[in-house]
Amino acid sequence: MILSDKDLRSRIVQSTEEAQKAKEWWKKGEWDKIEDKIVIDPFNAYALRACCYDLSVGEEYLSLRDPENSKPIKVGEHLRIGPGETILILTKEYICLPKNVMSMIIPRAAWIFEGAFLSSTRIDPSWYGKLLIGFTNMAKNPVGLDYGDVFCTCYFMETTEIENVLSPDKAKYLGREKIGSIQFSHAKQQKLMPANKVTEEEIDKVVDLYGWPWDVVRGMFELTRKALMEWIEKEVASDIVTEASAAAERRAFDELTKQYRETTRWTRNLSIGVLTIFGTLAAAIVTAVVGYLIYLFN
Repeated sequence: MILSDKDLRSRIVQSTEEAQKAKEWWKKGEWDKIEDKIVIDPFNAYALRACCYDLSVGEEYLSLRDPENSKPIKVGEHLRIGPGETILILTKEYICLPKNVMSMIIPRAAWIFEGAFLSSTRIDPSWYGKLLIGFTNMAKNPVGLDYGDVFCTCYFMETTEIENVLSPDKAKYLGREKIGSIQFSHAKQQKLMPANKVTEEEIDKVVDLYGWPWDVVRGMFELTRKALMEWIEKEVASDIVTEASAAAERRAFDELTKQYRETTRWTRNLSIGVLTIFGTLAAAIVTAVVGYLIYLFN
């Protein structure tokens, strides 16, 4: 039988002071004092519905993108959940159940309509402690939660009294106040790759692992690269060829001019040398002829 608001009001320890005392009953196993009482601490009368109670965001959460480090959230602070991200939210409420009451946690319809998925779970009879609820953002946009926001609903169902009550050795997280250390089989620290280290092989791995829409993203890169190459060929390449040709012509002209100047200088020097030799020979011949004539006439 699902307990109604009337049943819950009669069973819930609503006083904060009394609730603190009652928690010790569960820790010590004083079932004669507990009887059929229920503890929801802190209790908010506005969170009590016709046959359920709304649970709210507590002071701590853990993202599966960083499963080794839980993060605090305080009054006035905002919790952002990215697309595809799963977080574990510690409830604000500390709940204690008697031996004859179990609970079911279900998501609120408002969050389902927003594209969020919450893990449905049960709370066994004789449980005491805060709850850790999984919240996954399946939407394409980030969603946000503030400290104290209602995010899931708890139904209480009466059962026959159990014999095997929970204990710390049977239930690891019994009496939970904080998230503490959690061992995960698959969740790992997400390390982002620097932009300058991304390769085509890495992009292909993402597409193979996640499929759509990452195949569209990969195609977008290819289209962008193709469009860029076409633009370069049309708008830039011709100018580059023209500028390169002009530069080559200038270098060739400068080289030819240099060679011409060097050749001209060498030719001039050669001409001067030849003329000097011929001048010397001519002078020698004239001197010899004049000397011979003087000899004859004497």
